[in-house]
Amino acid sequence: MIKEGGWIHGGHILRSVREKKGLTQDEVCLMSNIDRRTYQRWERKQSEPSFGQTMQICECAFKVDLLDAVAIAVETPEQ
Repeated sequence: MIKEGGWIHGGHILRSVREKKGLTQDEVCLMSNIDRRTYQRWERKQSEPSFGQTMQICECAFKVDLLDAVAIAVETPEQ
């Protein structure tokens, strides 16, 4: 996934959509059956979720199409 000549980190996509949806990290982890520390590392950009993991969380936990999630991330400043 590309953002102005660079890559959009999967963790940025997840964090942007999660915050827009008003969910906590714990809620996302419970809905997605993902270890909390793993998810936290993704959002902190300490590791990268796979494309499949990012898509699955967006579609199953956030109920957002991956392309819409990328659009949300592009509009959200990185922290």
